[in-house]
Amino acid sequence: MKKIAILALGIVLFSCKKEKDAVQTTTQSVETEANEVGGNATAKTDFFIKDLDWSKIPESSANIGAFPYITAPDGFVILADGHNAVAKNGMTVFSDFNKLIMYNGTSFYNAEGKKAEMHFKMAQEKNDFNQFKFDKSVDSYLESIGAVLLFKGQIPKDKLTELNKEDDRTVYNYIQGDPWNSDPVRHYALNHKNGKIMFQIWSNSATGEVGVVELEGFKQTIKAPTASEMQKDIEAKGKVVLDINFDTDKAILKPDGQKVVDEIYNLLSTNSSLKLSIEGHTDNTGNSQHNKQLSGERANTVMYILASKGIDIKRLKAAGFGAENPLVPNDSETNKAKNRRVELVKF
Repeated sequence: MKKIAILALGIVLFSCKKEKDAVQTTTQSVETEANEVGGNATAKTDFFIKDLDWSKIPESSANIGAFPYITAPDGFVILADGHNAVAKNGMTVFSDFNKLIMYNGTSFYNAEGKKAEMHFKMAQEKNDFNQFKFDKSVDSYLESIGAVLLFKGQIPKDKLTELNKEDDRTVYNYIQGDPWNSDPVRHYALNHKNGKIMFQIWSNSATGEVGVVELEGFKQTIKAPTASEMQKDIEAKGKVVLDINFDTDKAILKPDGQKVVDEIYNLLSTNSSLKLSIEGHTDNTGNSQHNKQLSGERANTVMYILASKGIDIKRLKAAGFGAENPLVPNDSETNKAKNRRVELVKF
């Protein structure tokens, strides 16, 4: 009897080891493919990569229809924003330009372009959410059109924490679902003949979400205000609000920021009696004391450049207010961008 018991135990342990090895092999296979696509060797992993190696993703010519390229599986519906009705356009949220932060098993990648978010529920309110059917439907469809799975599982929490250091809403805004909890995410890349498309899928026992980005380069539509436009605002309001770009966390002007300062010089040159207070402002991200100091340094940069070009410094003042005087509440990325500004105030 002892021999039989020992033999049985040995079979159980061998079976468990085989199952564990199979799971590890599958995980390693997915991670190896993701590393190859991301172009990152295991020995050297970048936290963010500039781009995926699309040459390693086979091009697809499948019929994928129109953006956002996914519809609700049978028995499911896509909710409108607010979740009180069914979406009429097949999307919960649409943005003409936004991003998803993709993960390939080792590194993150900013997928920027036209973006849609879709939140799913069962068509019949009485039915519990069928997570297995939802996952199977979406994954099978993506595989059928040639999408490549970059990552499946839970993104390591230390990496999510690092992502959130600059803005504690980064993960919430740019990774679909709730990656902080144990529910796995799936990130796909589709190298279609008509464009490059990224998908994120997340689900739990109550709901499912899909995020889609059709990649495209950012097109700048903001133009530097002219001296005459600045003058009109100052005459009407006593001040002008400007978006002057500096290097990140520095008081060094970017080239497009220099163009704005050149227009301020033109304004002052053609209005010899005009005196301006140059006032820097930030959003509320980060340390308030640091923000105030940085906004003051940036205002000083503008003032001294104008003085170096021949404007009498007695006609100028410089001050930094950090996040003390927001134009709008700092409750979204759009509003934060509005609060990061330089104001020229007549005195």
